[in-house]
Amino acid sequence: MAKKAAITRIRTLYAIFIGVIALCIGLFFFNIINPADPLLTVQADGQDQDYGVIITDLHSSPKLYRQSHDVEGLPEGMEATATVRTFDVNITGDDSQQLASSKANWCMWLQLFCILAGIAMTILIVMALISFYINVRRGKVFPKKNIAWLAWAGVLMIVMSLGMDVSTYLERTLALDLLAGSSWEPQVTIKIHHTRIVFGLTIVFLAEIFKIGREMQEEQELTI
Repeated sequence: MAKKAAITRIRTLYAIFIGVIALCIGLFFFNIINPADPLLTVQADGQDQDYGVIITDLHSSPKLYRQSHDVEGLPEGMEATATVRTFDVNITGDDSQQLASSKANWCMWLQLFCILAGIAMTILIVMALISFYINVRRGKVFPKKNIAWLAWAGVLMIVMSLGMDVSTYLERTLALDLLAGSSWEPQVTIKIHHTRIVFGLTIVFLAEIFKIGREMQEEQELTI
């Protein structure tokens, strides 16, 4: 009965997990939520067209966001002012070499690596969940391959997070280079997403705890 109840609880947790993932995917496609890290977009419409880059979610410099802008179209008797904290920019030009700098190339490669790392991490987690369910039904709690998959998933989470942070920093410095001398110079600061790193470390620690539990279980079985 205990084993049957445990399997039922696992099925319920998996159903909730799949439901949350499906909800997030739906909200993303309906443009209700957005990814935390924007991606650098490079466009070239043709040989006779301008070459350009689109850089999103730039933090404005103190000089820019201290400027107040009047909000028009309000009802009579109401006044409002707005300030610019973040902005998107679409930079085009005839000189593709100036826009497609080494920073842009590094951003693209880092972002591609992070996407692949995220896909690999997701596959490992799904495989670990499926394997865990199968092994619970067989009476095994700490399968060795599950522990390795979880550990690698945590490492990939940390590496992916750091890669996205470096890519975002390079993207901001690229925007600063291209917008230098204008009133729209962005503020460049390197930001580490510590929550993702902590989450990755938590997965690695859990994998290590499972490894210790497996070793203790093996010792107990040998003792018996």
